[in-house]
Amino acid sequence: MSGKKNMGTADPAQDLQLLDELQGWGGPAEMSAFEAVMWRAEVDPRLRSTTTSVLVLDRVPDWERVYAGHRWVTEAVPRFRQRVVEPAFGVGNPVWVEDPDFNLDYHLRRVRLPEPGTERQLFDLAQNLAMTPFDKARSPWEATLVEGLEGGGAGYVLKLHHATSDGLGIIQLLTRVLGKQRETTPRPLPPRAERVGRAPSATEIASRQVRNQLFALPSEAAGRVSSITRSLGDWIRNPGAADKGLKWLSSARRVLGTRPAPGSGLFKRRSLSWRFDGIEIPLADLKAAAKAAQGSLNDVFLAGLVGGFKRYHDEMGVRLDRMPIGFPISLRTENDPMGGNKFAGSQYAAPLTIDDPVERVRHIQEFVRETRAEPALDVMIRMMPVVTRLPIAAITAMTADFTAAQDAQISNVPGIPYPVYMAGAEITQFWPFAPVPGCGMMIVMMSHNGRCCIGINSDRAAVTEPELLIECLRAGLDEIVALGAPAKPATKKK
Repeated sequence: MSGKKNMGTADPAQDLQLLDELQGWGGPAEMSAFEAVMWRAEVDPRLRSTTTSVLVLDRVPDWERVYAGHRWVTEAVPRFRQRVVEPAFGVGNPVWVEDPDFNLDYHLRRVRLPEPGTERQLFDLAQNLAMTPFDKARSPWEATLVEGLEGGGAGYVLKLHHATSDGLGIIQLLTRVLGKQRETTPRPLPPRAERVGRAPSATEIASRQVRNQLFALPSEAAGRVSSITRSLGDWIRNPGAADKGLKWLSSARRVLGTRPAPGSGLFKRRSLSWRFDGIEIPLADLKAAAKAAQGSLNDVFLAGLVGGFKRYHDEMGVRLDRMPIGFPISLRTENDPMGGNKFAGSQYAAPLTIDDPVERVRHIQEFVRETRAEPALDVMIRMMPVVTRLPIAAITAMTADFTAAQDAQISNVPGIPYPVYMAGAEITQFWPFAPVPGCGMMIVMMSHNGRCCIGINSDRAAVTEPELLIECLRAGLDEIVALGAPAKPATKKK
């Protein structure tokens, strides 16, 4: 987020493309059914969906440039000037509307850590910011520049509601707004933000959505009748079509299974308190391990964490054969708008009895291969329009039941592979902390310019020995990294 002190780059076509992409970041004004469920489920505070990015900078950036850069972003990306309005009577999904009272000074803050300014202090500050609920009368994002980091560095904490975007959408945004050099990055002047005298009321939004649904009913009904007619015709002409439908229903039953394995007794409790921790691995080392194990980065990352969970249970004197873990599978395509959310959830009964790390990789590969082949992989997304019509109490109960069954959720987000800067300061580390929506912990790996930054957000009631857990996870990942380490030369006998 660099300053706006110029009229753009030397390529007007490139400027127009950038502004067009940023204007559409976040997707349509009306939330998808999946995003609506995330937004509404927060009636239960344990299900808050706040994503937090903690960036470490090699120096303290110029505050005027930081402020000007955020001003530019809020003018270029309308979503950052918008708040959420719920339609009256719950007749439709929440809608993003222009906030006539938008005030950048509320969303952008500046604080200083007390000495000595350690990474632990930065994480403590970030986790407290993340646990503070958003003011839903305002746009749900906050950014905090944190000065006083040891060694003359600084931190930057970006807090964003998950209904705005998933991890890939955040990277799509930052790739376009962060600078590629320390000097002021040329930026095109965005169109003047449209100011509105008054945002539409909840009743007006509800009326518009009901009107749109009524107009859509005849065509939707005709489409459904036509679809049923075609399906019946296909079944008569092609008996294999009926078999395909039955296979889809069977797949949906497997995908919707909420308990792939009983949860660990160590991680069963839940609270409102989060703890942030981080583990860093050189990307080259993890790639070497993946090559040696003939797997992907995600395969070896997950295998290392499973090995760490095994160690944690051993250290705590608890025998556990399988541990329920959830992880997302992206359903994004090139034609999808930037921002927003589009992923399916999978649930893995992680084996804690496999000692050989390569064998764990093979087990994970087989599971992922079978999961991606499921015809009904996106069944949860397809069901969301129905779920959003349920009473809020039912939505929160269903969501809590689904997530509480998972001891951990794990995700891997490809980050920015080259150096980027914020107002003259280089971003050296990018720590991703996803929300803990009712599960025991959320672990996310973000690759950033040759580093893999693994952010662990754990529920303090679920993880009672966080230092031991981090030590065990680090040991599990070290075991995986060792697969790709060059063999040491044999010592000659004298």
